[in-house]
Amino acid sequence: MNWKNLFKRNNSILNRFKKVESTIYDIVTPVNRHIGQNYFETEALHLSKLIEADYLIIGRYSVEDNSVCSIAFTDGKKILPGVTYSLENTPCDDVIGKNTCKITSGAWEKFPQDSFLVEQKIEGYIGIPLFNSGYQPNGILIALYKNEIQQPEVIESLVYLFTPRMSSEIEHKKAKEELNVRNKELEITHLELKKKNAELDISIQKLHEAQKKSEENNHLKSTFLANLSHEIRTPMNVILGFSELLRTESLSPEEKDEYIGIINLNGLQLLKVMDNLIDISKLQTRLIQEGPKLFSLNDLLENMLKHYMREVKLMQKPLKLYLEKGLEENDDQIITDQQGLLKVLNHLLDNAVKFTMEGWIKFGYTIVDDRLLFFVKDTGIGIPDGKEEVIFDMFRQVSTNHTREFGGNGLGLAISQKYIDTLGGEIWLDKSYKEGAHFCFTIPFEKTRKINNGVPKSSLM
Repeated sequence: MNWKNLFKRNNSILNRFKKVESTIYDIVTPVNRHIGQNYFETEALHLSKLIEADYLIIGRYSVEDNSVCSIAFTDGKKILPGVTYSLENTPCDDVIGKNTCKITSGAWEKFPQDSFLVEQKIEGYIGIPLFNSGYQPNGILIALYKNEIQQPEVIESLVYLFTPRMSSEIEHKKAKEELNVRNKELEITHLELKKKNAELDISIQKLHEAQKKSEENNHLKSTFLANLSHEIRTPMNVILGFSELLRTESLSPEEKDEYIGIINLNGLQLLKVMDNLIDISKLQTRLIQEGPKLFSLNDLLENMLKHYMREVKLMQKPLKLYLEKGLEENDDQIITDQQGLLKVLNHLLDNAVKFTMEGWIKFGYTIVDDRLLFFVKDTGIGIPDGKEEVIFDMFRQVSTNHTREFGGNGLGLAISQKYIDTLGGEIWLDKSYKEGAHFCFTIPFEKTRKINNGVPKSSLM
């Protein structure tokens, strides 16, 4: 007796059973099982590696056209696209509803009309029928080998450990599909009733929304009036208070300059409130008559940078301001509504300075096709999720808590959007930026190096 060969053979069998140990544990353990399509794909991958098959198919049998549709098809490494094929002239025809079919070698030669067997030069074939609870054929398990099968009985025995669960899962899958079909038929039967109910629900919802919107608008207007009183009285009190302090003879020149700066800052704040009220009135009645003007865009932005640097200094905030320009000097003459553009940038920069305690503020523009893309980006408190759209509504503020802490009347972004609409552009909040707020807007780009007699030349700020 050749003990060496016998040892090798028994050792191979032992190794194979060691490999199946964890899988058998999954079969008998009632927890953490895969179900549905995930089960078939996981089982196909595990089983193909266990029995060292080059291809493994778990298929569902259709008695109507005598065909098999793969539920899981793998090459042992990955799940392959599904296939559907007729059983005629294939070894599977000898398996469905019958017995196990084992071909240890020459499978592609015995079935020359089976294109897959021929193309892949499949030598070994093992097909095992699957039956439902009524012992009717409902599927098949196929293992394919490019080399001759050495131990078909061992492979068959291992595979039979998995077939009961596969059969029941296929039966369950079919029952679930039939149930879905019946449910769909029931839905179609009641479609008209559902449609009418849906229309009624929509009408009721619109009525509730209109009522809610009306109540919300009334609340916003009341809040706006209260904020407006606060926005006017606060800077007025500051102006009056520091004006009185300026009469004190013991003030040093530095203190006087500081008080004058505070008065000037609050005066500008009061002026902005009044400008907002005038602007919103003009925009609602469409009385904006500024029209396009020829001006230097870079000069306009440089002046704004200087203005806001002075304002930040007066507010004693640890902020750095940066300006990025998209056009070269002496090539930055554009034609647009200068005052409209200026007001939009002022509103965005006012908000950036107001809501940024420290860090930096960047603003500027780039050229995108035939449009100017402006941006104002900061490292402030940002805009909470879900508030990205409502911030452009009239009288709307991100939070009523911010009203008293930071001031404001909820008009700035609404005015900006209306100005951008009149300029033929778009304005939006970049939702992907999470370090603060990042507002962008576009306007049509028309530049010229020559002063057009038909377009007035504008002074800056």
